[in-house]
Parts: sequence; C-alpha cells; structure tokens
Amino acid sequence: MEISKKKILVTGINDLVGMTLISVLRNLGAKLVGLGDLHEDLGSLNYLENEILRFQPEIIFHVPGHRYGIAVHHNNPGDVYYESTIIFAHLLEAARKAGVSKIINVLSNCVYPEEIEIPYKEENIWLGLPEKTLIPHGMARRMSIIHGNAYWHQHGLKTISVVLASVYGPNDNFDESTSQVFASMIRRFMVAERNNLSEVVCWGSGNPTREFIHVRDAVLGLILSAKHYDEELPLNIGSQNEISIKELTELIANKCKYSGKILWDMTKPDGRPRVCLDSSRMKSLLPKWKMTSYEDGICETVNWFKDSLTQI
Repeated sequence: MEISKKKILVTGINDLVGMTLISVLRNLGAKLVGLGDLHEDLGSLNYLENEILRFQPEIIFHVPGHRYGIAVHHNNPGDVYYESTIIFAHLLEAARKAGVSKIINVLSNCVYPEEIEIPYKEENIWLGLPEKTLIPHGMARRMSIIHGNAYWHQHGLKTISVVLASVYGPNDNFDESTSQVFASMIRRFMVAERNNLSEVVCWGSGNPTREFIHVRDAVLGLILSAKHYDEELPLNIGSQNEISIKELTELIANKCKYSGKILWDMTKPDGRPRVCLDSSRMKSLLPKWKMTSYEDGICETVNWFKDSLTQI
C-alpha cells in the first residue's frame, strides 16, 4: 500500500506521536485531516463521526493522544476506561459507514499482562491482566483489538493493532503533573541546572530497566505497518534496547549539564523490574531501518526543551 496521495485521517494530533505522524505524512504527499485529543471533550464524538463521513479517508491512524502518568490512571480509572472504549467504538462504526480501507490502531505497552515472560511477545497478550493501576486503560485498549478484528470479519474493515514501546522526543508532554518518566526527568534536571540545585532526588533504586523508542522511529514503524502489515495479531514496534532507570537518569543529567548530586529515595516504589517488547516479528515483517540511539535522542530532546523553557 502506497501512502502518497492517499486520503488519511489522524487522531490525537496534539500528542507527540500524532503530531509527528501528521507532519511526516504531509511530507510524503498524503491528503490529510487531523483531529485533536478526543478525550478532552467527548462531545466531539459527533465531530469525529462527521469528519470521517465528510472526508471519507482511505486510511485512519487512531492515536489515542492521552499519554498520562500513573496518577491519572490511579485517580480516574472509570473515565479512562469509558473514554477509551467509546471513542474507538464511534470511530470504528463511522469508518465502516465511510468505506475506510484500513485502520491502524495504536496501543501502548500497558496492554500487556503484568506477569508474563519478558520481552513481551504478541501471542501472550491475553495471558493475564495488566498491572493493577493500568487495568482499566490496558483492558479497554486490549478490547479494541477484538472490536477491530470483529469488524474486519463482518464488514471487511481491515484493522491492525500496533503496540508501541514508550515513546519520547521533541514535542513530548513536559507538564509537571502529567508527564511520563522520560520527559519528567528532562524537565527535572533542566530546572535543577537552571536553578543551581545541589541535588535531585529520584524515586526508587534506579535498577529497573525500561525500553524507549524515539518518536521518529515509532512513526516510521506505524507507516511501514500501514503499508506492509495485514494480520489480526498485534505487532510490537520497539527498539528492544533496555536501559536501567539509573543509567537513563545519568545520561539525561549529563545532557542537561547538571553537575549536582543524584540521590535515590529507596522508600519509593521501583515499579516492575523490566518492561520491554519483543520486536522480532517487526524485524522480520517490516523493512529494516536504523533506530535513533538513546544518546542522540536525549540530546535532541533536551535541546528542543531548552528552546521551550521560556514557557515554564
């Protein structure tokens, strides 16, 4: 499937992934319509349906566009589940009516069960519940896989689900209360450097490992999936390059030119010991590309954030 000159609708364009995706698609010559974060106003569901029916896209990239930290999932589990479920249901039905050819349903790694073999393999996605705090969001997004496959069987609406590793990069959410670990850490050390703080306290031991993927690599993986992947089983898109939280912290502190002490508060939880996707199917089914290293990606993201510090 070629992307150039296709009519494509992208949701979640205010989010890091959606924003970058629509920019890349525009450069590829696609005809585009972009929609913002539907979670901010569920009244916009009618607008979502009307735009799909009006534009009649050939392809839809559904980027949920609400990558919040653990506090939001802990405090608002009902809202998180309801919004994720109802938005996808409305999108899928409108896409059916409009004759859309293919939907790329973007998922995060929190859909995976908490207690399965690591790295996470796609065929193991149903072998248990997600981590307790993430059950509402993880299961709602997991049900979108079933919903999409059901519409594929009944209506011929091809829907693939793609699971992304944790994404970072320029234009990330650096809000102090809702940002995720990568952006939160960059903000913390940049502010500490600007204010000449003598120490920064980080949660836990720093020993757990996590996998991250630069937004450009994530977007390229989504576009290549749209072109080359047509299976009901979800597809992992990741770097499969684990890094300890301690090593990541030291890299970010160094790129932020922070020279103070880094302390670890062992009374705070570490979270899961490891989080990593098995991307072997991605490597065998999609064209290969060289992924951005952590050093290069952190440097780029820190420099972007420096330029936006006047907004803090």
